[in-house]
Amino acid sequence: MNWVGLWTLVKREQVRTVKIINQVIWPPIISSLLYVLIFGFSLGKNFEIGDVSYLAFLVPGLIMMNVIMVSYEESASSLFLGKFINYIQELLIAPMSYIELVLGFLFGSIVRSFFIANLILLVFLFFVKISIFNVFLYLYFIIFVSLFFASVGLITALWAEKFDNLAIFNTFFITPLLFFGGVFHSIDLLPEFFKKLSLFNPLFYMIDGFRYSLLGLSSVDVLVSAAVVFVLSLIAFLFSVYLFKKGYKLKF
Repeated sequence: MNWVGLWTLVKREQVRTVKIINQVIWPPIISSLLYVLIFGFSLGKNFEIGDVSYLAFLVPGLIMMNVIMVSYEESASSLFLGKFINYIQELLIAPMSYIELVLGFLFGSIVRSFFIANLILLVFLFFVKISIFNVFLYLYFIIFVSLFFASVGLITALWAEKFDNLAIFNTFFITPLLFFGGVFHSIDLLPEFFKKLSLFNPLFYMIDGFRYSLLGLSSVDVLVSAAVVFVLSLIAFLFSVYLFKKGYKLKF
């Protein structure tokens, strides 16, 4: 393992984050606060789900929503920009294996997602009384959900031929699945047909499991959610490594 090369690539991603802080740090925080103000303090101020207020119920969903969006956008935009300006060619001739290149991009996304998730949680503490119910599961879901969507971001960036292609997966897959995955509602409140349909949504397990880590509240067994997240992240990671090793749209 080329630890110096791996650390350098991860460090590069963090420097890139700092340089575009107004694009990647403040928007998730501001949008989350707006959701809390609109849905939590107005529509849901007298509404409870289970044993918690709707405002507390909303917090884990908003944090996980931003983890998903940030991890996907960071890896996808970073790799695609590398292809666009031919920076990726310098990495391909560096003394680093394909798995080290993939890990460099993925670790960069995971670090950014973890930082933003905790920053949003810290901001929310000023508005709602909430604590971490299970620290291990809290870290587990942030890391593996970030790993999955960062891997998906790499796969999408390899496939994309123009910047507009990066938004296709986000617009037509991530966003709809997020809104139907339990960010703003509990599937227990849905009609039976839509409740069963929600169980086929992989993002539901990510949100529901993470909600359990904060509130101790879930609609399905948290072990099922943890298993689904692990399997999906492993498949996406291995597939991204395979595409890198194959040189899919990297070698010309």
